[in-house]
Amino acid sequence: MISPLVSIIIPTYNRAQLVEETLDSILQQTYRNWECLVIDDDSTDNTDEVVEKYMSKDSRFKYFKSPNHRPKGGNTARNIGFERSQGEFIHWFDSDDLMHKDNLRLKVNYLINNKDCDYCICKKVQFYEEDHKFYDQKKEIRLKITADVYEEYVLGKISILNVVPLWRKSALENKKLYDEKIHQLQDLDFFSRIIFENRNIGIIDMELIYVRRGNESITTHKNKLQIEINSFVEVHKRIIDRTPNHREIVLHSVKNLLWAMRWKMAERKYDEAQKCIELSFVYLRNLSLKNRLELFKVFVFYYVFKTLKTGDTKFKKLLKI
Repeated sequence: MISPLVSIIIPTYNRAQLVEETLDSILQQTYRNWECLVIDDDSTDNTDEVVEKYMSKDSRFKYFKSPNHRPKGGNTARNIGFERSQGEFIHWFDSDDLMHKDNLRLKVNYLINNKDCDYCICKKVQFYEEDHKFYDQKKEIRLKITADVYEEYVLGKISILNVVPLWRKSALENKKLYDEKIHQLQDLDFFSRIIFENRNIGIIDMELIYVRRGNESITTHKNKLQIEINSFVEVHKRIIDRTPNHREIVLHSVKNLLWAMRWKMAERKYDEAQKCIELSFVYLRNLSLKNRLELFKVFVFYYVFKTLKTGDTKFKKLLKI
């Protein structure tokens, strides 16, 4: 049986208390020909000690630190891992999530048997953990592409996270991978660019990835959503600019921008909210007449509420299209 090398790339930052479970799930893989590259984004806890323990008992684990001359963040770590990878297949992963024991085996076999596919995805399960017990598990019901995979992805009809796909490395070489200047919506930015050019996707209708919820991250702090507005606006601008005449995609992106605008208004961060409304207006002519009129209504009420220094969510119906 052909057993090509799989490079598992894991960026991490201060996850010493969780990364052991992740690395254990990799050790338990029934597919054995893999290397695991852990890229440390300057952790201040004992992550190095934890990973070195695994390296001492299994040479397939490798540990690197992000260099100081490159931007900090998960995107840089993912790119560094790719640059150092030796495998024929690439599987990005996160330092707090878990793999089903057959995750690699099933995905590698799928791509070996389906030469026309350059990457494959599977179902994922979201979970919380307390006292080493899973609870409040949220499973995907639908993993089916009925039309164009790019449209379904950017319209939110299917979800693909960084930790889900297995890629042929050859499909990613000489491509721009993760944008190291983007600090939020990294998945959306990366996948929308790659899928737009390469729609050769395969689907394994099984739950093979377990995504941990409830941790602090760049998008949450003390259980409160954090929106990094410059990245949020830039990613949606790129999506619209890719297909400016696709009204459904433009409308979907504008609605997302207005959602972020309302969030920033509720935080009384009107300068950030204004970036969202201004970008929405750039694409006014790409919307239907009905949506244009609705956007003008939003524009008027935005300035009314800004003047009144309010932004309470009870007014959100006046700020939606």
